[in-house]
Amino acid sequence: MKNKKTIMFVSSLLIIIFHLWVNVSKVNSAFFNIELFIRTICYIGVDIFFFLTAYSLSKNEIKDYKKFIISRFIKIYLLYILFTLIAFFYKNWSITDLILSITGLQLFMKGGGAFLWFVPAIMIVYILLPLYNKCCNKKYLVWIIWLIITIIVSKFTNYKEIFILTNRIPIILIGSYLSRNKVLDKINIKQYIVITILLLIIGFLLLYNYNNLKCDYIYDIKYLIALPFTLGLILILDLIPSNKLVNLISSSTLEMYMIQMLFGYDIANELYFRLPIPILYNIIIIIIIIGISVLLHYIYGKIMNSKKLKVLFS
Repeated sequence: MKNKKTIMFVSSLLIIIFHLWVNVSKVNSAFFNIELFIRTICYIGVDIFFFLTAYSLSKNEIKDYKKFIISRFIKIYLLYILFTLIAFFYKNWSITDLILSITGLQLFMKGGGAFLWFVPAIMIVYILLPLYNKCCNKKYLVWIIWLIITIIVSKFTNYKEIFILTNRIPIILIGSYLSRNKVLDKINIKQYIVITILLLIIGFLLLYNYNNLKCDYIYDIKYLIALPFTLGLILILDLIPSNKLVNLISSSTLEMYMIQMLFGYDIANELYFRLPIPILYNIIIIIIIIGISVLLHYIYGKIMNSKKLKVLFS
């Protein structure tokens, strides 16, 4: 990935749009369905982050696995724990909710309804993917095992919560494969453009006709249907150079996710009644989320880089 920061920046915007965007067009207008469709598929911002994580993790072999996991815990999970504690008081949680959230168990119980579900999910990727890259020789077996388990759980149980993570396993494995085999470095620009266009067209058609595509054997198949479009979007965004502003914002994507999920809806409700113009509301809510996130990222970085904490976690 030559312009990873650009991809992260756009992905973070997609996630904000998915959660907090208010429709600009009127219900009976021609543009309404288009706008609704665009917002609906913005969930692929999460898929893109899973892909980028897998791609980055698979570029080089992790020599000190323990040190790597500790660094991810400090950078990601400590902040998650902090937000969980804030939510405990802010949302008047029970002790049980607090424990289930901090341990990540809530992800397996509530799926996408779990508080900041993406963080425990991405930590699972950080823990397992390096082991997969190092130890698994017959990697195609993972695809077979995933498919068999997915079909069995979908068809014969009522347990659906974990699919928000497990149906992202294909995009994770694809990211790992492309990185380990340096696939994108082996194709020329013409091939790159043709592949990108085909993925976007095929992906768009699949997403647009999602309601007409039925599958009784795989629950929540929308994450799998989105694969071509997600990959095409990643490829086209990778052609766009980043700048200082994009780099600054993309460094705060974790904070952006946490801020919008904890405070975003409350901020949005306050703005909605004070800003009757939807487009103005959307612009301001995005600016507020980004602004708070960048500031938090700066403060948290300063704290984590302090000498005392470095000694504590060394």
